[in-house]
Amino acid sequence: MAADALKLEKWEDAFQHPVASVRGMEKQLRVALQEKKEGLRALVGESYRDLLKTAERIIEMNDSIQQVELHLSQASKQCNYGSLQKKAANAVTMKENEDNKDRKNRVTAAELAVLSNCPVAISRTLTRDKSPLVAAKLYILARLLRRSVSEKIKSPFIISLERQLSNLRVTILRDLEHELCRLDTDSSKILQCLGAYSLITSSSASDTFMHFQSLRLNAVISLLRQDTVSAETILEAIRLVNENLRLSTQLFPRRLSDTLTALKIKPLFQEPDINNIMELNMTVHGHWISESIRKYTPWLKTDDLSNDSCKAEISSKLGTTLRAIFDGLEKAVKVVNKVESLVQIRHNILAASRGVMGRTSDLNSDDLNQSLTRIREIVNTRIREVLNGDIGGIGVLGSEMSKLVTDNATAKKREPVSWSSMLSSFENAKGGRNLKAMVRAVNHSDKSGLRAIRLHHAKWVSNIANNYINIKKMGEEKDWDPDNDDDDDIDSPESLKEMNNTDTQALLSTYSEGLLEGYRLLETNLSTLVDEMRQAGEGAESPQPIENACIALRFITIIRNTSPQHDNTVIIDLGWFGNDITSRLYDFLAKGVAKKALRGFGKDISKRKWASDVSFDSLWEGSPKLPIQPSPLVFKFLRALVQSMNEVGADVWCRGAADTLKRSVAKSIWEELEASLTSAEKQTNGVSGLGIEAKETTEDDGSKEEEKEKPEKEPAIGHLPANPLNRAQILQTYFDATYLDNALRTIRSRDVGGDDKNKDSPTVLAWEFVERTREKITIETDERERMSRSAEDYWRRTSLIFGVLDI
Repeated sequence: MAADALKLEKWEDAFQHPVASVRGMEKQLRVALQEKKEGLRALVGESYRDLLKTAERIIEMNDSIQQVELHLSQASKQCNYGSLQKKAANAVTMKENEDNKDRKNRVTAAELAVLSNCPVAISRTLTRDKSPLVAAKLYILARLLRRSVSEKIKSPFIISLERQLSNLRVTILRDLEHELCRLDTDSSKILQCLGAYSLITSSSASDTFMHFQSLRLNAVISLLRQDTVSAETILEAIRLVNENLRLSTQLFPRRLSDTLTALKIKPLFQEPDINNIMELNMTVHGHWISESIRKYTPWLKTDDLSNDSCKAEISSKLGTTLRAIFDGLEKAVKVVNKVESLVQIRHNILAASRGVMGRTSDLNSDDLNQSLTRIREIVNTRIREVLNGDIGGIGVLGSEMSKLVTDNATAKKREPVSWSSMLSSFENAKGGRNLKAMVRAVNHSDKSGLRAIRLHHAKWVSNIANNYINIKKMGEEKDWDPDNDDDDDIDSPESLKEMNNTDTQALLSTYSEGLLEGYRLLETNLSTLVDEMRQAGEGAESPQPIENACIALRFITIIRNTSPQHDNTVIIDLGWFGNDITSRLYDFLAKGVAKKALRGFGKDISKRKWASDVSFDSLWEGSPKLPIQPSPLVFKFLRALVQSMNEVGADVWCRGAADTLKRSVAKSIWEELEASLTSAEKQTNGVSGLGIEAKETTEDDGSKEEEKEKPEKEPAIGHLPANPLNRAQILQTYFDATYLDNALRTIRSRDVGGDDKNKDSPTVLAWEFVERTREKITIETDERERMSRSAEDYWRRTSLIFGVLDI
């Protein structure tokens, strides 16, 4: 039985059987192959030819592999280890023999050529490329080359190169310091500079970090140690601190350690930045550089800097920096004398300091925690000093007032300050400039010497109001603006609006108290000055004390009328200012102004003949006839009084001054009238006053009692034949007194209703006169009413003549 060809493992087994069996197995294989082809054709369809080509390719590859194995077998027989080792040894020997002839000279020449070009390459890198790390790598390479060359040759040229490299080292370090202290240097450039510093000085990560912090601290302190420290200097210092903290948070310790680690990964000679420098011509000389230099790798310590040590160092340096900034801020604000500038400085510095607080909230530093409070305290203290200094300017007004009063005693006679007829004759050219100047001078009493004081006070009040406005604006500032922040990680510990509101309220309260104290001190000094003026003016006939009193009144008016205001609201109410001083000045002024007029009135009234008829009684009207106009002496008195009032200035006579004058004059007039009547009685029959008994020292008590009882049995005075008082004179005097009562009645007494029986009013002259004369002369009620109405009506018609009196 033939064997199953499909079960054969290798073709050699088929030929172990007889030929017939082999032929049977061949047929069997061909049938199986045909079945496989049919099945394969059924599976692959149109790709059958491609599969056939692939199969043929596989067969060809198999053939090729067999040929390769054959060749390798032959090569292995011909190339044994001993033969190859012998050939390699012979090749090395031949190469060494060839190169050793001039290699030493070539190495020296290549290193010297690269070394001589290193200074130029370093300078170009610093100035043109501005790559401090590449410059540092070049310096390290130059230092290695200089050491290698100096061991082989001694030459002045090598010494010159050493000097150049030493100077370049100083230059590189100086440029690194300058770059590390700049505000606009980005983090990548900072890392390059730190890596360059570490390479040049062989510093560890910790030493490099310490150097960076020291540089930033020294940069801030050097700014603050200038001769003149300004607010801009403080802002620049705070910005430098902010940038330092930002960089410290980003770079240390991780990114610095990564940068230094990258420098020691591969040899320095293999850096592309160095091989590509044209000045070094590494394509020619690089092959001949010593192997020790080509394989040199910097060794830097990168694992000695921890996060905690960074925070501790930052806190220490930050505390020192902040204390220096505080001291510099005190010096900077000392030279600022404007509240507006100080408020702006405060806002700018607080806004800049916010970055310090926001980025370093996890640092343990007392100076840091109190930085905003300390800044506010320093600036607010200076604002208070400036405010107090401005408030103290009001004391200068008191000094100028005292000087004006003193100089007024020796000065020439001043121009009148009241309105005059010359105002109507001013030309109206150039917009009536002269007229307006004259009106302004009269209105503000500039002719009395107060112009300088008024202008000074107006400027002072404007400054006070501006200070108040600037402080108020500080409280109206908006809160921190996140949209304008450079970083999003700032977390402010306190609201700016809260700080502004707190400081604004405190400053305004202090300002108001200071203003009040300043005005009170001015009032005290003015009171002392007024007392001295009154003492010097008592009994003096000179008009100088009156002029000084008017100046003082005008000064008080200026102070009251120009109080500091903000938005049409007074900052401080000055209704109380000078009230006591004003009342004393009114009394002094009333006595001085009325003295001349009262003296003339007393002289005229003493000449009145009470027993004779009235010379102008033909002008009387009515039935019975009664007076309808006052006596000439009354007109003369009022005119003299008003003239005296106008001489000192119509602007002085406000309602209070006029009322004080009227009360004083009314009292003096009644005393003069009573003295005149008493004198007339004594000259006639020895009676002391109307209705008042005469005291006779020559009669005994019985005769005195008889004299007292006798008039009660007699008829009224009007019917006594021996009466020394003429009825017409009494009626005219009653009319004069009623007219004067209307002229001298104060506003308060007019508000009562004009009742002439109001005994509380010191100016009711007519009623007092009637009370004195009713026992001697009978005046009917209707007569009194007619004369009262006539006197009141006549005053209304003539009051404009005495305008300054009818206030």
